[in-house]
Amino acid sequence: MKIDEMKDNANRFRLLFENAPMPYQSLDEHGIFLDVNNKWLETLGYENKNEIIGDWFSDYLTEEYKDIFDKRFPIFKHACMIDGAEFDMIRKDGTILTVSFNGRIQQDEDGQFVCTHCIFHDITKSLQINAALHQSEQRYRRLSDATFESIFISENGICIEQNATAEMMFGYTHEEAAERDLTQWFHPDDREIVKNNILSGREAPYEVTALRKDGTTFPCEIQGRTATQDNKTIRITALRDLTDRINAEKKLRDSEQRHRLIFEHSPLSVIRFAKDGRIVDCNRKFVSLMGSEKDRIIGFNTLENSPADMRKALKKAIQGSTSSFEDYYTSVTGSKTRYIRTFFNPVDPDNVPTEVIAIIEDISDRKKVENKLAASEERFRLMAENAQDVIYRFSIPDERYEYISQACRTVMGYEPEEFYSDYSLMRRITLNPWREQLTEKWPNMVNGNILPVVEFQITDKSGQTKWLQQTNVVLYNPSGKAIAVEGIIRDITELKNALENLEQERARAEAASNTKSEFLANMSHEIRTPLNGILGMLQLMQDNSPSPKQSEYISAAMQASKRLNSVLSDILDLARVESGKLIIRSEDFNPAESLHQVLEMFEITSKHSGVELNLHIDPSVPQKLHGDALRLQQVLSNLVGNAIKFTESGSVSIAAQSLPTQHDRPYLLFTIEDTGIGIPDEKLGMLFDSFTQIGKGYTRQHQGVGLGLAICKRLISLMGGNISVDTEVGRGTTFYISIPFAPAETPPTEEIKATHKKLEPKESELEGCKILIAEDEKVNRLYTKRFLEQRGCTVETAVDGQQTLDILMYNDFDLILMDVQMPVMNGIETTEAIRKGEAGAHNKRIPIIAVTAYAMTGDKDKFVAAGMNDYIAKPVEESELYNTISKFICKK
Repeated sequence: MKIDEMKDNANRFRLLFENAPMPYQSLDEHGIFLDVNNKWLETLGYENKNEIIGDWFSDYLTEEYKDIFDKRFPIFKHACMIDGAEFDMIRKDGTILTVSFNGRIQQDEDGQFVCTHCIFHDITKSLQINAALHQSEQRYRRLSDATFESIFISENGICIEQNATAEMMFGYTHEEAAERDLTQWFHPDDREIVKNNILSGREAPYEVTALRKDGTTFPCEIQGRTATQDNKTIRITALRDLTDRINAEKKLRDSEQRHRLIFEHSPLSVIRFAKDGRIVDCNRKFVSLMGSEKDRIIGFNTLENSPADMRKALKKAIQGSTSSFEDYYTSVTGSKTRYIRTFFNPVDPDNVPTEVIAIIEDISDRKKVENKLAASEERFRLMAENAQDVIYRFSIPDERYEYISQACRTVMGYEPEEFYSDYSLMRRITLNPWREQLTEKWPNMVNGNILPVVEFQITDKSGQTKWLQQTNVVLYNPSGKAIAVEGIIRDITELKNALENLEQERARAEAASNTKSEFLANMSHEIRTPLNGILGMLQLMQDNSPSPKQSEYISAAMQASKRLNSVLSDILDLARVESGKLIIRSEDFNPAESLHQVLEMFEITSKHSGVELNLHIDPSVPQKLHGDALRLQQVLSNLVGNAIKFTESGSVSIAAQSLPTQHDRPYLLFTIEDTGIGIPDEKLGMLFDSFTQIGKGYTRQHQGVGLGLAICKRLISLMGGNISVDTEVGRGTTFYISIPFAPAETPPTEEIKATHKKLEPKESELEGCKILIAEDEKVNRLYTKRFLEQRGCTVETAVDGQQTLDILMYNDFDLILMDVQMPVMNGIETTEAIRKGEAGAHNKRIPIIAVTAYAMTGDKDKFVAAGMNDYIAKPVEESELYNTISKFICKK
């Protein structure tokens, strides 16, 4: 609600209060006068309420009623209401009058006493009239019918007569009313109350709900008196319709409550000053602003205890003129300092001195911002004048520099005044092609279309060529029109030169990296090719029933070959990681299945070494997750293999459990614990370094090149996980690996079983198959041919790609084993030719399996893209070769 409306409502309320036709008084909790109205003063013969305010109410009672008041007042405060309490009061001239009080208690939101609100009737004359009524029944009848109250006369609770007002008010004729129980005129819920009051002879008024003949109800005040007529006891009952009064009171309460709510919940502080400058009311916002309590603020005299400027502004408002005050103000009652803006508005400017309503706004934060802005502008000026970069502001409409910092002398060799006098100077010192672009795009810049960052070359005043970087910010007015460009111009000549050198170094590094990759690819091929032949021949020898001694030699040679292959794989993996070419692939997998496969891999080794191997999978581990199962197995296999290798007796335990989900990603914790030799503290720092082992020199007890843990750490990092170690020399070592995964894309189907054995194809499945081997290396060709012939296959061989195509033109085969590196025509070229039909249309879909020593990342994808169906890396394991061939033979 606006202040003017609040002021009008307050004035109307005050006028209603002061000019009410009934005497009104308000007491505090001790019975001290807080306020009285004009009718009260008139009734008791006083002229000014200041004579009354602050006095004790009991001082205005006769001696007989002082004790009665002392006893009734606590009851009144407890009951919160009083009706019909009679007292003999002493007028100013000493005369006595008898009054009847009706009152209510006002409480705050917490139910605490605030003040009393009481009105009273001067019943001195009423008592005289009641005496006269006994003398003249007829006169009573006339008065009864003329009154606005319903009047009933009853005997023993039965109506014997009603006045005309009662007939109109309730709708019952005199005949219908006679002989009716008097309680029938009231709502059933209130009839017992009326009956009890009649029986007790209560004369004080009370409120109940009346019931009309048509069934409608209305609130009423009922008051009865017992009298004697013709030696009979009768009851005279007066009933007043309270509808209008209650509605008026409700509107008044609603209005007061609405005004109070607006007052209390205003976002601004609001104060009401008395004519003498005392604070008589304030809202919660002001109490908070002052950092005080309301009871300390009320009564505070601002004219006596405030700064001179504030006193001056308040005095002006008390004299009828609107005024204001703005400055820092320290609360006297709360010692809180804020920067405030205050408007003082006179309540009744036509009748001065007047009360004043003040509106206070706390603008401390705004003042701080203004102070900071001023300080910031000063700092900006100092920074701009001392910065090494050029800071500028260009006005688009005026086509001129409004500001350019002193750094333009260092960066471009020109004085600021030269740019102020000629805005085109920057364009003229800019070299082509940037000058032409700037000239061409100038109309667009006027509309605010400009790149935020541009780099260009200039010739400074001394003739030196420089690289500059210009940062631009377009400023717009409220209507959206571009008005200025602000920015920074920086000399980046040294940076450009450094970047050019860096680019050259990067090119050299890439060339070196490519050379290294080519070398590793060739090394892989050249080592794996003879290694494949060695392993192949050893496997053939093992299949020919060697003697026990020969079998021992063959087994030792195979283990040595596999260890050589493992070392080669570790070197290649490390190279992939370092070059960023090792890719983590994600797909749905079963963690329990992967763990069981790792366990099966080392079961035989653990039995031979006498080390117990255990696996525990916590029930919290999901049945399915999304991640790279192969890399996970590579990490776990490496750690389990190390644990078994460094454990002479005791056990190696593998465990897995779920960790709390982070960022909607499930985490698993893997633990590999052994009872082995442990790791010395001084070696822990180099544990995950490449090409590092705990043992040094010629007396190492355990073999290896020291790449396993380095690769594990890097693989775990690539998967977003962490690895840590806990160890004690002679007691054992425990590795902890935490890896995040993604929820499975497909739901789990059935529980994983304890073991997962791969089914081997039957020997008879390959019998009678015709297979063509394309391999230029004689030993590998011989091994593969003998291996397949022992399993019933018909085998032909080719030493290059062209010979392969020639053989295919006149022969039918079930499958081709294709080497990649061959003379005349390599394996990829040969495969592409076959798929194009150059070996006959009947061979376009023949299964082709790459059997090659190329094992770098991306090789398999490249071979499959060329048209090959599958891929086997050398050296070849018999089971892998057999299973891969069977897969395609079975399909056919």
